[in-house]
Amino acid sequence: MLALVAAFVSAVSVSAASVSVASAGDSSAAGFGAARQREARVWKVCPAATTASDCDFKGDQAIPNAVARASNGDTIQIRAGRYTPRAYQDVPFRDLVVRSFVIIDDKDISLIGEQGVILAGNDKLPMSAIVVRNADVSIAHLEITSFNYQIEEDKIYDGHGIFVIDSKARIDDVTVSKFQKMGLTGRGDTQLDVSNLRVLDGHVGVWLHENAYLRLRNALVRGNDSSAITAYDNSAAHISGSTVEGNARYGLYANQQAAVFVSNTKVAGNKLGDVNALADSHIRQDRL
Repeated sequence: MLALVAAFVSAVSVSAASVSVASAGDSSAAGFGAARQREARVWKVCPAATTASDCDFKGDQAIPNAVARASNGDTIQIRAGRYTPRAYQDVPFRDLVVRSFVIIDDKDISLIGEQGVILAGNDKLPMSAIVVRNADVSIAHLEITSFNYQIEEDKIYDGHGIFVIDSKARIDDVTVSKFQKMGLTGRGDTQLDVSNLRVLDGHVGVWLHENAYLRLRNALVRGNDSSAITAYDNSAAHISGSTVEGNARYGLYANQQAAVFVSNTKVAGNKLGDVNALADSHIRQDRL
């Protein structure tokens, strides 16, 4: 567990492999290849009602369409407005399926909204909002609300906010509210670096499993009808400068061999208790 945490928080230096050039002809070919290397692109996404003329994608399905078109290194810039799903995609996960509006699969991209971007669930099409799998992403400046499930317990994961599988995700200034399952999920070998997150009036606020790691700063997790931050298996979390209050079950919950480290954080007023660590898990909390 400590090795996992150290691996995430320490700086990793990556050295580029050097290639020997044996002849002038080889050097020329290398220069030609570099010249053809693709430059990262910014894709502009707009809501259906926009009058802007510079949109690459427009309408409720503009975000998933832009993600499908984007290549590694690209940025999807989302204009202010409301985006409601008209279709979904399914991602296999273990013996389940995650059903989602936006799927970022095996890509290194950024999803950046203007202030006022809202991803709003569709009551007639239960699904999750965003699924990230085998990817390296940045997500910022979004409001995600009202994503629902069709059946509470089945083999389809719908009703989630952001569901991250075996990926690296940097998340900043995101609100997830009125969701029926989990607000933010980390599964498998996921690394989450999250700041300025608000998880409000949903079910489980944060859900970590397997070897997922979360660094959470300046967050508010409040008013959910289950526990606020939960960690299972060998997952781990570092939480700082945050508020966890007014949730219907536990503020901080850990089980199996999970570890949660908390500093400069208010954990109070959670109905069944503020802290609950079971089995071989532990929660270490510095008092304010």
